[in-house]
Amino acid sequence: MKLSFWDVLTIIVTAAGLILLLLVVLIYFYPYSFLNPFPYPTPLPGTPSPTPTLLQMPPTWTPSPLPTMPPTSTPFPTDTPVVLTPGR
Repeated sequence: MKLSFWDVLTIIVTAAGLILLLLVVLIYFYPYSFLNPFPYPTPLPGTPSPTPTLLQMPPTWTPSPLPTMPPTSTPFPTDTPVVLTPGR
């Protein structure tokens, strides 16, 4: 079977798509690699991070009152009769 022009073009486009996908995945996982055309600037050692450190909340933010109310009982459900009337 002879390969036509469209078969060769399909193989080239598929290979280029796979190479492009591999390049995107590599840049995603390694943004500082030499393959990245727009790398992040390397941070200087000892510079503070732009994200502030969040304040830690105390163990109990709102203290509960000392005397707690006892749980109340919930009444049992009652049977509700269903009355079906003939269609009108």
